[in-house]
Amino acid sequence: MLAELWKRLRTDSSRAARRLGLAREHFAIAERHARVRAAWAAHLEASKQAILEGAQRCPRHDRALVIGAGDCHDVPVAELAERFPQVTLADVVLSATAKDWANKLPGRVCTAVWDATGALTRLAEVRDAISADDAPKLFADADPGPPPGGEPDFLVSANCLSQLGLVPGHSLPAAEDDKALPERCAKAAARRHLGWLAARTGQRVLLVDAVRYDIAPEGKVLRTETLYTRYGLRAPDRTWRWDLAPIPEWSSDFHRVHDVGVWFDPPATPAG
Repeated sequence: MLAELWKRLRTDSSRAARRLGLAREHFAIAERHARVRAAWAAHLEASKQAILEGAQRCPRHDRALVIGAGDCHDVPVAELAERFPQVTLADVVLSATAKDWANKLPGRVCTAVWDATGALTRLAEVRDAISADDAPKLFADADPGPPPGGEPDFLVSANCLSQLGLVPGHSLPAAEDDKALPERCAKAAARRHLGWLAARTGQRVLLVDAVRYDIAPEGKVLRTETLYTRYGLRAPDRTWRWDLAPIPEWSSDFHRVHDVGVWFDPPATPAG
């Protein structure tokens, strides 16, 4: 317990991230991983291998950037640092684990608290008053600015696309009367992120939860929802299964399972 408290104290985030529920979500994900570590292992390894495959395709090896680094469970930090003199681990909530990597590999690994949406500071300022119509527009029109650490030769968006606007959307009072608002924020933020990725000049790898399943204990698929098409993405180059929330993590009645997809350079520019 003391070790977890120390990790929390060493975690950095902006006031906006705290007000919009992103810091709380970061710790909730860490706690779930601790509970279902074995169920997540294959997904985390597949994510690392996809990132390394993308790195092998990269013609230049000076600078790498990982967006959504989190606790780095799905990021092969050491292997990237062997290939790139500078590796930047960026997230809106900067974990103690990411900071530990920077301390372990000084000069090669650095960290950045960075908002990939460009919208959070303003959204936090107007959180209590913003309407259900204006919140998605704020995400759609926001400018994240240049990549932290400069334009990278290799850029990874690591399993964060679907969450960029979803968690902040749930934190808005307007969502109490408009239950679809968080999903509209998620869609707007994801499409903006894809547009930002498409403007980058380096090799890119995009990891996204592509399909969602609810699966009964006996194995019957109760519900299937395709996620990647709502962002205007083509079919992924490869997928693998992520046992995200085994019973009773999400529900006592079903397992929540995702197919995770990888898109190698270039990620599709969102259509429509």
